[in-house]
Amino acid sequence: MPHLFHTLARWVALAALVGLTGCSLPRMIDSDVQSFAGAALPASNADFRFERLPSQQQNLGFQDTLESMAQEALERVGLNRNDTSGRYLAQVGLGVDNIRNPHYRPPRPRLVRGADGKLYEEWPVMPDIEVPWFRHRVHLTLRDSTTSQVAFETTAIFDGPWRDTLNLVPPMLEAALKDYPNPGNRRVVVELPAPGKENP
Repeated sequence: MPHLFHTLARWVALAALVGLTGCSLPRMIDSDVQSFAGAALPASNADFRFERLPSQQQNLGFQDTLESMAQEALERVGLNRNDTSGRYLAQVGLGVDNIRNPHYRPPRPRLVRGADGKLYEEWPVMPDIEVPWFRHRVHLTLRDSTTSQVAFETTAIFDGPWRDTLNLVPPMLEAALKDYPNPGNRRVVVELPAPGKENP
């Protein structure tokens, strides 16, 4: 029985930590980034305008928010929005999937010796609890508006227990454009400040 209470306390503490971390503590968002450049490196000081796929026009409010976040990230690397004659056509997309928790370990029985001296399997009486895990994927492309050729393409993927997507997207976009316009594969860690403690 003491083992049961210890296990229960551990799961409760883990759930509380996930909730607390997602609400009041800074988080380190480690994104796996893959970026590619066209035949020539894209310009680091140029302007852009957004374009949308037909599927992205179904939820205009969400796409507006996503593009606003992408605009901030693009401006950090020297690109400025120009909806009239932007050199690059920028397209940003987001996907969220519920995936298997990589840290989950299914319960297993243990062998115990009964009063009759025989060995029996004893299964945990705790419920089989798996903390949900989510994969966020941000994809951004820049196409030359005169040739329609892709000048730059980048993807950032972050796996973790949090599903506050709109908080995760800005650090993921920052990671996706790390070292722009140079392409490459890398893991980029960006701090997501606690609410009310954003970096200046």
